[in-house]
Amino acid sequence: MEQHDVTIIGAGFAGLACARKAAQQGRKTVVLERKACPGANMRTTGILVKEAADLLHLPAHLGRTISGVRLYSPNGKWIDLTSPGYSFVATDTPGMMRWLAQQAESAGAEIRLSQNVSQFRKEHDAVVLPEASVRTRFLVGCDGARSNVARAFGLSENRDFLIGAEAEYEGIQGLDPDRLHVFLDSALAPGYIGWIVPGVGISQVGLAVRRPHQPDLAAFEQKIRCLFDFSSAKLVGRRGGLIPCGGVVKHWHTDGVMLLGDAAGMVSPLTAGGIFPSLQLGAEAGLAISRFLTGELADPAAELRAMVPRYAMKNLLRWSMDHLALPNFLYDLALENPLFQRIAQVLFFHHRGLFCKQAWKEIMHLQKSFT
Repeated sequence: MEQHDVTIIGAGFAGLACARKAAQQGRKTVVLERKACPGANMRTTGILVKEAADLLHLPAHLGRTISGVRLYSPNGKWIDLTSPGYSFVATDTPGMMRWLAQQAESAGAEIRLSQNVSQFRKEHDAVVLPEASVRTRFLVGCDGARSNVARAFGLSENRDFLIGAEAEYEGIQGLDPDRLHVFLDSALAPGYIGWIVPGVGISQVGLAVRRPHQPDLAAFEQKIRCLFDFSSAKLVGRRGGLIPCGGVVKHWHTDGVMLLGDAAGMVSPLTAGGIFPSLQLGAEAGLAISRFLTGELADPAAELRAMVPRYAMKNLLRWSMDHLALPNFLYDLALENPLFQRIAQVLFFHHRGLFCKQAWKEIMHLQKSFT
């Protein structure tokens, strides 16, 4: 049985960030990924907020900058939202994940593909993974919204989810390439939004809803065909899955085991943004675990607690979206309201949300157009 310092289940954003940092510190690190290729069958749109893009320094061919958001009301009217110095990056998501995997391997981590691991047992100061013939000093669960690691070690599990569905098209016309196109519609997207992202070589058309609803992507596409030209569009792919929206789980670590990313619910309950915290906390976890294994730290999780987002306001807004959802005619009216526009501005452009004083200072002086 092979001996490792750090074993990570899942080659997503958090897992690869953790693996790279742990390997850079000289720890013998292995990532066990159930898919046959990093980036295959992705369940994320892959949009990087500015903070995530600044961390990654993604190669130019894997992403394109988008300056703002075009927010649509149910009646088809829209406003443009921008923020000084802020932008998003639409990505070739599978390509980005392969690049991240290469970065981890270059740092010295080993990545094993087609490894469907579900059995774990504690042995003294180590964890044994019999299916992979691995014995490890520390285990990190980055294995998605339904985490086997959480279940095996009695850690908290995600209970609240959005369900997302997305189609990838080539050839949609009439789409402003410098905007994320976001749609409010309480009938088609109860609890969340619809979107079109002008991505890298494709356009991503998606919809997410709060359970127990199911996303009706065909109905959404039919509605937006009056805004964009699909006559030459070619469907090239589909994806979808569960998005945790209950905030960070209560118990996300125990002796020698830690959850990160979707497995820990480290995803904004409101915006469903999880890439930035996955990258940031994944790297910090890799460093903290390394220091723990060398005896410098007594508790690696203690190093992360102050950085783990609490999402207090976003949890409240999530509750309001679930229980006090606006009917569509009120969304139509709200989009013309300056206060609603400013709140939307903060939520889209500042990851600290409504508690960010700098965000409010910026947007109070920002000119927005309404068409």
